[in-house]
Amino acid sequence: MSSEFGPRFPPESDDFRRAVAAQALAADPLASAWVSANAGSGKTKVLIDRVARLLLRKAAPDSILCITYTRAAANEMMSRLFRRLGDWSVMEDDALRDKLAELEGRSKEEFTAEDLAHARALFARALETPGGLRIETIHAFCARLLRRFPLEAGVAPGFRDLEEDEAARLWKGAMDAALLEARKAAPDALAGLAIEGGGNGARAPLSHLRTQAELLRAFAEAHGHDRESMALALRRALDAPDANVEELTRRAMGDDFPETDLRAALASLRHCGKRDSARTANAIEAALQESDPQARWAAYRNGFLSPSSSKPYKTFANAEALKDPLVDELFATRTGEGREVSRVLTFDRDRKAAEAVERNLFLLTVGLPLLSHFTAAKSRRAALDFDDLIRSARSLLTRSTLADWVLYKLDGGISHVLLDEAQDTSPDQWEVIGALTDEFAAGAGAERSQEPRTLFVVGDEKQSIYSFQGAAPERFLSGRRHFSAHWPDARTPDMEMSFRSSPQVLEFVDEVFNTDVFDGDPFALDPPPEADRVHHAARRANQSGRVEIWPLVEAGEAGEADPWDAPVDALSESSPRARLARDVARAVRAMIDAGETVWAEDAQGRWRRRAVTPGDVLILVRSRTGGLFDGLILSLKQEGLPVAGADRLVPTDHLGVQDCLNLIRFALFPRDDLALAEILRGPFCGLVDDDQHLFPLAFDRGRHALWARLQASDDARHDAARAFLEGLVSNRDLPPFEFLSRALDTPGPGGETGWQRLIARLGPPVRDPVEALLSRALAHDTGDAASLQTFLSAMETDTTQIKRDLAEADGAVRVMTVHGAKGLQAPVVILPDTVAGPRPVKDGLFDLDGVPVWTTARDRDTSALESARQRAADKDLREHRRLLYVALTRAQDRLVIAGAALGNQSGGHHDASWYALCRSAAGRLGAEEQASGILAHGSSPPVLDTPGQISGEADAPAPVWLSRPARVEGAARRSLSPSEIGHDGGPVLAPGDAGRKWRLRRGRLIHELLERLAHLPAGSRSAAARDYLARQPDLEAGQRDEIAETVRATLADPGMARIFSPAGRSEVAIVGRGTGWPEGRFINGRVDRLVVSNEEVLIADIKTDRPAPDDESGVEPAYFEQMAAYANVLESAWPGREVRCAIVWTDGPRLMFLSPERLLEALNRAQSRL
Repeated sequence: MSSEFGPRFPPESDDFRRAVAAQALAADPLASAWVSANAGSGKTKVLIDRVARLLLRKAAPDSILCITYTRAAANEMMSRLFRRLGDWSVMEDDALRDKLAELEGRSKEEFTAEDLAHARALFARALETPGGLRIETIHAFCARLLRRFPLEAGVAPGFRDLEEDEAARLWKGAMDAALLEARKAAPDALAGLAIEGGGNGARAPLSHLRTQAELLRAFAEAHGHDRESMALALRRALDAPDANVEELTRRAMGDDFPETDLRAALASLRHCGKRDSARTANAIEAALQESDPQARWAAYRNGFLSPSSSKPYKTFANAEALKDPLVDELFATRTGEGREVSRVLTFDRDRKAAEAVERNLFLLTVGLPLLSHFTAAKSRRAALDFDDLIRSARSLLTRSTLADWVLYKLDGGISHVLLDEAQDTSPDQWEVIGALTDEFAAGAGAERSQEPRTLFVVGDEKQSIYSFQGAAPERFLSGRRHFSAHWPDARTPDMEMSFRSSPQVLEFVDEVFNTDVFDGDPFALDPPPEADRVHHAARRANQSGRVEIWPLVEAGEAGEADPWDAPVDALSESSPRARLARDVARAVRAMIDAGETVWAEDAQGRWRRRAVTPGDVLILVRSRTGGLFDGLILSLKQEGLPVAGADRLVPTDHLGVQDCLNLIRFALFPRDDLALAEILRGPFCGLVDDDQHLFPLAFDRGRHALWARLQASDDARHDAARAFLEGLVSNRDLPPFEFLSRALDTPGPGGETGWQRLIARLGPPVRDPVEALLSRALAHDTGDAASLQTFLSAMETDTTQIKRDLAEADGAVRVMTVHGAKGLQAPVVILPDTVAGPRPVKDGLFDLDGVPVWTTARDRDTSALESARQRAADKDLREHRRLLYVALTRAQDRLVIAGAALGNQSGGHHDASWYALCRSAAGRLGAEEQASGILAHGSSPPVLDTPGQISGEADAPAPVWLSRPARVEGAARRSLSPSEIGHDGGPVLAPGDAGRKWRLRRGRLIHELLERLAHLPAGSRSAAARDYLARQPDLEAGQRDEIAETVRATLADPGMARIFSPAGRSEVAIVGRGTGWPEGRFINGRVDRLVVSNEEVLIADIKTDRPAPDDESGVEPAYFEQMAAYANVLESAWPGREVRCAIVWTDGPRLMFLSPERLLEALNRAQSRL
């Protein structure tokens, strides 16, 4: 067996021992720590270790607050922590002592029986704590805080969180209202703002206000919303004169215009005839012909300022003309600035500043009412968006008169704060955290706590890539410096060792960001002086990797013209990006076909090489726009590779969603021939043969609508389509969700539902966007006007994105943005989008020491705005580099850098591009250039060509069991139905008493009726129930009436509407292993009702017990275990979605949601018995 394929353990190096020591120091629960952690250094493990050690030290679970950046991170951390605590609860003594000794860094003999009992009890204690362990996002914490103190915070009690798509719709409505108001109240300001906004009118500048709303509000409130006071502050910030643009121009081109001197100098300028003198003479003559000050300035400025850049010319008169003393006095530049040159340039600066003041007053006049309309819209719905949550919590804790009282109430509950991904925390969020923890450092409040109070912060300024959400790496660095100076016994360990990447990848990363080649710090604009250079230590020091820099792909020779009907945004086949997409797809295909290898770790910590699979490949781009993103997905599919699809998508851009919207268009207006034709050819009707199916309908129909021709057709091939379309028309008065659900869930003549037809035509990826459409329809149904018309109108302008969870590869190549890949890793990472530079700073809203100033084109900037724009550009350049760091450090074994050449850049790439940085680093590392032009650092991975190499055991003797007959599988291998989990696995015998039989019979009848009647109109259900029960001759009249009334009441109950909506499915088979079950066991059951949306999975079990329990305490444990088993399987089937469980008690009726804590406890109880 080749040593290349044999098992390897990472070496026990000094770097590793230092890394373990740093992790242990960071996880010490008795001391506060501020940790700087490189990518892949195990910060999540340290966080979980620290929480576990806090619990072992008998910290109350509800005294720990762990704040993470995303809900996915919070769920992952919670899951890993509970898994650890759950494992402890069932471990043997010796095994548990080993685990605790490893965690605490102590001898196993030190742990007493009491310590072991305490550790085993932590799982139950954490579950039983009201509210559970607090591992949540900063927004979730702020929401919980505000719900506890709504009156003190000035928010509506019982408010709801506003999701981003709804907030975007409210913002659009508020903008419409503000523009309408401005047309009446401030038409001049609106007109000026519309002119400044260019082609998009006033909406373009107003769109900047939402992300800077707090800055505008604070500015307006500081000046009492007084226009003159705000104007004065703008003038001071911009160094603008008191006069407005019109007054300045009238003075400069009127009273101060030196007409006599200019006429006298004109002759000398003309006589010279040189370019500079002629340009000035032309401008003077043109200006002298104008009497209007604005027109005169428009003509005169051409002699002084470049039309393209608005920058002053270097000279205004040539040497011969300057011999004239008057010309020299007016236009000299070499002996000093001429009098007229100085006057004109000063006027130009003053005019720009006055224009900026005027422009920003327009924005404030229209924009402040917009913010008021937006706030009012949220207030009417008693809703807070994410920014409101942070702002209100910050105000409650730092600025309100009740802040001290609120903090006093919180002090007794929060003793340990842990902050994850601290580099992405915004200044407002830092204020919230500071309000909670500042007293920790001073020791205040300790008298109310029986335990030390600690702060733990972990982050990495190199991975701060969310500046658009307010994140600032400088704040993380300065916070660490303040922490070191002001916290007693402060610890600031650095976690430099990467447990993720190969040595070659890490060497390359270090060289890319070698501080010797940068002007200043590569990542932060104002780093503290003690900031260190980038350094990574490799845990996997004995496992080789490879970095490749591909040559840039140039444009190909022009071949056949693209089809005339190709989408306007489609890549040309010969474009560099299209060729690069094909090259990447072929390279992935080739490495898989050739049997190239990557490293994989087994359960014992040994690393072996195995063949690369599609799920090992992660392709990262900077943006989804520009064609490369879609081109990569298309090319990978053309190579026959499974692709996970886009990580984010706009549902209305998907064909499946457009097919569904066409159903609404047709139902509302059957004479819409285009919508009908698309439906007929689409998946719902499947009439794809134009010659046989559509041409006979469409040809020579005169003024007849296509629908009329279809109704009159006697072609049997049109029958199914006609019946389906007639059903749409008959349902057009239904709310959007019910209309779409019927179209998707109702089987057609062939027995296929709309869902099945969609998936058959467009593939499984169609489910996510169409489910998002259904979620939007369900939300719309609860609005003011739940009609198809309003829903269609809203969707046709909707650009809301949905995020798909691609954390798990599921055997498919993943293509996503670098932002979306934060926190992920893959054996093979390809970066094909590397040639562009930082995004240029265009128009925007800048903060000039608390004064919001909106600027448009660069040539209209004042000196203050030029400085602000340059600082913004410097920040963007550093974020551009941090984004590259995140991209590079996703790679475990192999990293590929590629790009499509830019035609307008020297060398095919921007000077500050990722490609330039990477190619330069490869050169400094001495990377080998291959015949293909590829620069390679590290050796090529070995190729697998025999099965023995895959397992690494080809040379081992055949095991003894190979020649033995296989034993018969016993009960341990059988499947488990959730209802028998609570039993010992033996046969379950039904009791034979008559009462028991009647209860079972009654339960079955109620189940069947609920399943059958749920899809019928409410008015038809009672009759249908009576008809069904009449066919049960052994039932007495009273029994029939009681069952019918129970079913009617259950279906009519408003709380049951979602459970029995058309989106729900009845009697859904559930087969799977889930997590935590013994080997060989799997769940095989059936769910009474299952409702799946884009955000959650709802499981409902129908119970006919009488009497129904009042709360969870009266629910049979077996019911909890049954539902927990269902949830366990479905969480694996739908990762990233919240799985909720409920029991429908028909006695009452009552809908009872089961708490996640009790379900988890039940699951652990059930699994421990097997």
